[in-house]
Amino acid sequence: MPTVTVSSLHLEHQLGKGFFGAVFRAQHPLHGTVAVKVMSRAPTEDDTQWAARRDGLLAEGQHLKSAEDNRVVRVLDVVHDALADRVYLILELCPGGSLQSLYEVGPQPLGVVRDLITDAALGLQCIHARDMLHRDIKPANILIGPDGRGKLGDFGLVTDELVLGYASAAGYNDHLAYEVWHTGLTSVRSDIWALGMTAFRMLHGELFYLSKVEPPRYDIAKGRFAASLAWLEHIPAEWQRFIRKCLHDNEESRYQSAHQVLQALAALPVEPSWTCMYTPGTTTWIREKNSRRIEVVRSVLSNRQHQWTATSYPLGGSGRARTLDSSAGAVAAKEASSGLRKFLTS
Repeated sequence: MPTVTVSSLHLEHQLGKGFFGAVFRAQHPLHGTVAVKVMSRAPTEDDTQWAARRDGLLAEGQHLKSAEDNRVVRVLDVVHDALADRVYLILELCPGGSLQSLYEVGPQPLGVVRDLITDAALGLQCIHARDMLHRDIKPANILIGPDGRGKLGDFGLVTDELVLGYASAAGYNDHLAYEVWHTGLTSVRSDIWALGMTAFRMLHGELFYLSKVEPPRYDIAKGRFAASLAWLEHIPAEWQRFIRKCLHDNEESRYQSAHQVLQALAALPVEPSWTCMYTPGTTTWIREKNSRRIEVVRSVLSNRQHQWTATSYPLGGSGRARTLDSSAGAVAAKEASSGLRKFLTS
């Protein structure tokens, strides 16, 4: 697209588009290459509502500049284009994109998820310490910095007055905690809920999530959502307990702070480390151990009948393949899951 100049800010190509506006790569006369979030009136806002939010964005933008932390996307400046009536949030550029791309690829290894969710929790701790809430934690809002680590972005832009309508329009109302559905009010603990949901998504990947989890926007408000979750068999019990605690209906039973989340994350196991590839018909797990590649394959023969086999292959081509364990033919789905869970987590 042609270069556009707004107050000496040169917008280049678009990096993404969200509910409130688009994000562009841009050149800034002081900060060099940056990302710019261009925010304008939402489709549901009238003149009065937009004017109030616009003024709030300008004030909040100045507040966000104080949240300087390695695990938070740095807000460099905020400006108002009076002619077009748009707000421009000028941010550090994170060239690695967001966790959304990893989520779409498929299940991520335990160690990768622990590192990235830890980074997000550190960012959350920073903004909570400054009396700010995020309200929109999801894979697309955790960016990857030049060092490969996660940075929490897009914080402070959604208000309690907008959160239900925004989440619905943006397609992420399944990241709203139980109490938000009933009161419309957010808190530190609703941010923790959304972080737990993000961890669940990253561990399982988009295809598993869409095929195994009923649209939670219809179920969360009913209660006991965490108890209904399906899990890939390599996810250890410690991780399941961590995520269920994040997603507990009762706010008092969740982690009460990002600090508590960080303590819990530090204790979570990252071994055995499996690379998992999921489709509704076949799931494959692979890891290397003692100069061998272990490959576990689960095949869905029908809704009720599954079978699986674990095979060890030599690395480098010398030696023979060996069967380590199996379901010994077609078995009930629950029996297959039980056998796989025992093999994959031991």
